[in-house]
Amino acid sequence: MDPRFLNAAATYNEVMASGLPAAPLEFPSPVFATANRFNASVYNPDVDEEIVVPNVIYEVRRDGQPPKRAYWIGRKLKNAIYGCVCSCSVLKVREGGWAGPDGNSIWEITPEFAAVKILDLDVIRKRQEQKDKISEDPIKEVAAMQYSSSEGSKPHVLPCWDVFLDEQYIYMVMLLCSKGELFEYVKWNGRFDESVARYWFKQLLSVSPSISSFLIHFALGVMSLHVSGLFDKRH
Repeated sequence: MDPRFLNAAATYNEVMASGLPAAPLEFPSPVFATANRFNASVYNPDVDEEIVVPNVIYEVRRDGQPPKRAYWIGRKLKNAIYGCVCSCSVLKVREGGWAGPDGNSIWEITPEFAAVKILDLDVIRKRQEQKDKISEDPIKEVAAMQYSSSEGSKPHVLPCWDVFLDEQYIYMVMLLCSKGELFEYVKWNGRFDESVARYWFKQLLSVSPSISSFLIHFALGVMSLHVSGLFDKRH
C-alpha cells in the first residue's frame, strides 16, 4: 500500500508522553472603526421621497470624508449569544448630500442588503467573567472574520464588510444570505434528494481548502451554513 495513504498511529501512552498540545496561534487583533448611529435623512429613489429614519450606522472617518456606505438597520433576523442579527439596507451618500461627519447628511437607498451582527459589550463583559464556563469568544470571532476577508473573497465563505464599535455595541456587517440557515430549510422542507444534496455538498467541500490553512472550524454543520439562493432542479 502506498505509504502516503496510511494514517498516522500512536498509542495513548505515546500521546500523553508528548505533553500538552500547543496553544493555537492568535489571529491579528481585530480593527474597529468608530461608529456613528443616528437618525438620518434617507432618499428612496423608487418613490422619489425623502424621510427621516432611525438606526443608521456608518464609519466616522478621521479625514472627515464620507464613508463608502452606511447601513439602515432593519428587522431582527435571530437572537445570538451576545446580541442579535438584523437585516440592513445599504445606503450611499446622495450626490451633494454630504454634510460632514457631524452634519445632517442625506443618504440614498441602494438595491443592496446586508446583515449586521450586533454584540452587546455589557453581555460580553458579564460572560467573560465566567470564561471558564463558556467556549465562545466574540472578539476572536471578529478577528477570524476580518482575517478571513483580508486576502480577498473566497468561494462560498461569508465575507466581513465592516466592523464598527460604539460605547455600547460591536457591529459586524456581512453579506445578507436572504434564505437563512440551511438548517431551517431542511427543518421545513425535509431531507434533500441526492441531486440537491450533491449541489450543496460540492459547495461545502470547496470551502475547506479556503479556510483550513488558517482555521479549524469545530461546528461546520447545517446551522453554520447560510443560503443566498436555492437550488433550481431545472439547471
